[in-house]
Amino acid sequence: MQTKLAFLFVVLVLVAGGFTRWLLAPEEVISTEVHCDLSEGRCQITSAEGDISVSVAPSPIGVMSKHQIQVSTQNGFFVPEVLEVTGLEMEMGLTRVGFRSVNVQASSATLILPICTQNEMHWQFLLKGRFNGQPTVYRWVLTTQR
Repeated sequence: MQTKLAFLFVVLVLVAGGFTRWLLAPEEVISTEVHCDLSEGRCQITSAEGDISVSVAPSPIGVMSKHQIQVSTQNGFFVPEVLEVTGLEMEMGLTRVGFRSVNVQASSATLILPICTQNEMHWQFLLKGRFNGQPTVYRWVLTTQR
């Protein structure tokens, strides 16, 4: 009898653990590598649902200066949440800025890149948000010059 109870207890623990892991599993994130040259002031990310426009002012992006990043869509199918920027050649830390809604189709964030000792620096940009409710990340690399 005790063996059956012990076996039943082990089965219940395994089932409860699996159910808990399923409940707490992170959402699948769609990640897309894109070409976005913000040194020109604006870029278009093309998707099946429509285009996402990313713009920066003033342009080009430089270090230790304030820039406004605006993300807009034709019909609001992509909602940006955060922009994360990291240096690729040097450990520059993580710069993370949140977006605030400007209107139904556009959101804005303020970005200041940290100062760097190199004349040329490559930065990884991760634009994180929701694409029709699904977590989505757009990734691109930007080069800055001193």
